Amino acid sequence: MKNKQGDNIKFMRERMKLNQADLAEYLGIKREEVSYYENGKRRLPNALLTKLANLFSVDEYDLLTEDMTYFKINSALAFRTENFETDDLSSIADFKKIAMNYLKMNQKLKNE
Repeated sequence: MKNKQGDNIKFMRERMKLNQADLAEYLGIKREEVSYYENGKRRLPNALLTKLANLFSVDEYDLLTEDMTYFKINSALAFRTENFETDDLSSIADFKKIAMNYLKMNQKLKNE
C-alpha cells in the first residue's frame, strides 16, 4: 500500500534540504519517529501534521494528496535551509503560515 503522507513529508523535507534529525528536533520528537512517519509505520498526530504543514507552506490536507504536482509548482515560499540553524525553523514556519494566509486572503478578494 502506498504511503502518500509519508512520501509527501519526505519530499518536502528533502526539498528544504533538511535531514530527519533536523525535522525531528523542530517537531520535538526522536529522529526514528520521523522515519516511522515517512515509511508509514506510524500515523502522524494532528498536532505534528499542522506543524509540518506550516513549515512546508501547505494545508494539512495537501500532505495527503497523491498529486505531487502541487508541491512541485508551489515554490513561492520555498526556503532552502542550508544556511539556517534548526532553531530558526519555528520562525520560518511562522513566517510561511502568515505569508500563505495572506496569499489565500488576497486570492479570495480577487475572486469576489
